[in-house]
Amino acid sequence: MEETGRVRVENLPNEDWDAIGPKPHTNFNYLLLESIDEALADLVGRRSRDQIYDHLATQYRYGREEIPMKIIEFCEFLEKVFQSGSKTVGRTIIRRLCERLGYEFVNVPGFEFFDYLDALRARSEERAREHERACHVTPFRL
Repeated sequence: MEETGRVRVENLPNEDWDAIGPKPHTNFNYLLLESIDEALADLVGRRSRDQIYDHLATQYRYGREEIPMKIIEFCEFLEKVFQSGSKTVGRTIIRRLCERLGYEFVNVPGFEFFDYLDALRARSEERAREHERACHVTPFRL
C-alpha cells in the first residue's frame, strides 16, 4: 500500500490479477486454448496443428480463438480426424490444462474429457471467487 497525495492505493495481493480482473494467463478459456495448442503441437507437430486450425477456419467456419466456446464441435472434429486416437488427444489436453492451472492430473476411472473439463472449470471458477472475496477492498479513498 502506498500513499499518493490524497489517494490511497492498495497493492493487489495476487500478481495474476489486475484492476479489471484476471490477466489472460489465468483465464480458463485462455489456458484451455494454450493447452490445446501445446497438446496438438506435441502429438502431431506444429505444422499439422496449424493445418488443423486452417481446416477448422475454412471448413467449419470458426477460428482457433473460438475453440473454447465451441469445444463440443471441436471434440467432434477431433473424433473424425483421429478416431480412437482422439481419446489420447483429449487426455493430453487435460494433462496440459492441469499443469497450467497448477493441479496434479489424477486418473479418475470412468471420467472422459468433458468430465475432467467440467471439474477443472468448476475448480478454477471457485478459486477465482475465493480470490475475489479475499481481494475485495476499496481501491482508493479520497
